[in-house]
Amino acid sequence: MKNSRSYLSLIIAFAFLLGSTACGKSATPASVPTSAATLQPGDSLRTLNVKGMERTYILHIPSGLPAGQPSALVFVFHGLSETASLIQQASGFNDISDKGGFIVVYPNGSGTGSGQSWNATGCCGYAIQNNVDDQAFIRQIITDAGTLTKIDPKQIYATGFSNGALLSYRLACEMSDTFAAVAPVAGVLISDPCQPTQPVAVIDFHGLTDNVVPYAGGGVVPGSGQPFPPVEQSIATWASLDGCPDSPQIEQGAVFTRSSYGACQKGSSVELYAIKGIGHSWPSQYVVPASQMIWDFFKTHPKP
Repeated sequence: MKNSRSYLSLIIAFAFLLGSTACGKSATPASVPTSAATLQPGDSLRTLNVKGMERTYILHIPSGLPAGQPSALVFVFHGLSETASLIQQASGFNDISDKGGFIVVYPNGSGTGSGQSWNATGCCGYAIQNNVDDQAFIRQIITDAGTLTKIDPKQIYATGFSNGALLSYRLACEMSDTFAAVAPVAGVLISDPCQPTQPVAVIDFHGLTDNVVPYAGGGVVPGSGQPFPPVEQSIATWASLDGCPDSPQIEQGAVFTRSSYGACQKGSSVELYAIKGIGHSWPSQYVVPASQMIWDFFKTHPKP
């Protein structure tokens, strides 16, 4: 009995030591793979070191995510001087993720306090002034999320508002090998040149009374002083890049006008929703359920 008690004491001491170590400073998340079978649903704040800069993002895991089964990954980017938590609330993508069974990430831009921004080529704020490598951050998020659960490489998507929409377009231009589809909201294509190596499907939402990024073009791109191009010009350019038909099909509705280019290369398509009575904002689900429509578009446009 004495030997048994001594052995038990050693086990307890060892367990205590392990517990004490676990309470210390954790390693960089990307260096600590976690089994998908133990992944808990809900939100968590992840921290990464990207080229010497601390970057963060909110990871949302839906309940009932099958262990080991590849999942779609959706990036949702906030606007200029906003935060990940703000676009998380405004977009309502958590609820859609829980129903649709896909993973959502809400990255934070660079900068301090309320001055966070994205490097969208020519815009905006701290990110463009310091030439922040947001693409490296995005690639590292994909790697980090992949240590927690299996990501389907054919179903990686991006949507964003305003500055985040500009970034979504840039990703379609420069990371077309990664992103299957993008959904800019209240943003336009300002990346020049834009030379995607693969077709990327696009669904765009824009308010007709937007006075920040005007539907007809104008205003000022923060950081460059140049005017924003017209929304329809951005859509026509992307339709050309995707090898779509020359003219879209137009559908007039009570709340929006839908322009749709179908039969584009490799199953891609390009759609624009011009929304009446909406300014520079993420459309309310009671007006146009944009977030649900974005996911419905995404899941039908994976990489071939």
